[in-house]
Amino acid sequence: MGFSPTDNSRAEWVPRQRQDGRRVLVTGSNRGIGYATAAGLAALGAQVVLAGHEGSEAFGEAMDRIVLETGCQRDQLSYMALDLRSLDSVRAFVQAWAQRPPAEHVLHSLINNAGIAGAPGVSPDGFELCFQINYLSMFLLTRLLLPYMQPSSDSAPARIVCVSSSAHVFTLGLPTDEKYLRASGGGFFSLRYGESKLCVNSFVRQLASRLDPATVEVAAVHPGSTASGFWHSFPAWAQRCIASVAQGPDQGARTSLYCATEKGIVSGGYYADCAPAAASFWLGSTAKADLLWQKSCAWTGVSPTKLNAQ
Repeated sequence: MGFSPTDNSRAEWVPRQRQDGRRVLVTGSNRGIGYATAAGLAALGAQVVLAGHEGSEAFGEAMDRIVLETGCQRDQLSYMALDLRSLDSVRAFVQAWAQRPPAEHVLHSLINNAGIAGAPGVSPDGFELCFQINYLSMFLLTRLLLPYMQPSSDSAPARIVCVSSSAHVFTLGLPTDEKYLRASGGGFFSLRYGESKLCVNSFVRQLASRLDPATVEVAAVHPGSTASGFWHSFPAWAQRCIASVAQGPDQGARTSLYCATEKGIVSGGYYADCAPAAASFWLGSTAKADLLWQKSCAWTGVSPTKLNAQ
C-alpha cells in the first residue's frame, strides 16, 4: 500500500460509468479497500464475485452489508473461496470457475486487490509469503482466467486492475533469484513488500504488451495510505497511529474503481489518485522484466507465450 500524500488540488473523482451486464471478480473483498471496491462496482450495477480465504460466513456478512449500503440486489453478489497462499488453491478456484453455468463463465473485470504487508515464513509452495500472495499467486490467477475475459456487450474491453503500491519505488530492483525468493522475509513492511509490488507493476507492463488493448486492458494502481484491514496484524497502537493520518477505504478504492470503469485508461499504466503516475525507474530494465516473466511462468506452470491456454 505505502504512504503518500493525497493530491487534494483537483476535484475528487466520482464513479459514474454504469457497469450493468459486466461480471467482476474482486479478491480480498470482505473488508477494507477490496470491500469498498466490490461495493462501488455493485452500486454501479455490476455482477460482483467476492473472493478470499476468510470463509463463507465473513463474506456472507460482507455481501449483506453491501446490499444495505448500496441498495443493490442480493443476486448481484456471490462468493468463491480463494487462498493466495497456495498455488493449488488458485488452480482449484479456476477449476470451480470453469464449472459455473455457461452463462456465468465470462469475466469482464478482474480486480487483483488482495495482499499483505508482509509476514515471516514461506508459503506451502516454498516462496516467501509476500512474494507469493502479492505477486506469484496473482500472476497465476490472472493467467488462468484470461480465457474467460471478454469485452462487454457494448464492446468495452475487459479490464484487469492490479493493486500495487508506491513502495515499489523503494527497492533494489526486480527480484529474480530463486534462492532469495524462497527464503523467509523480514516481516511487516520489509523490503520484500516493495519488491512484490515492483513485480506487480512489471507484470502489468509485460501482460499489456502481450494483449490486444481492444480486448483486455491492464493497469496497476497505488491506493494511497488507507486505514483498513490491511494493517490488522500490526500492534493496536500502530493501527491507531495509521488510522489518525490515513484515508478511509472508500477513498482507497477510488483509483481501483477509476481504472475498472473509466474509458481511455492507458493499458500497462500505473495510476495513483485517479490519474497516471510515475513508476519506478527499475521497470526500465527490459531484460530483468523478461527474466521475471519467464521464471514466473516456470514457477506457476503456465506457457510464457500462449496466453489463452490454461
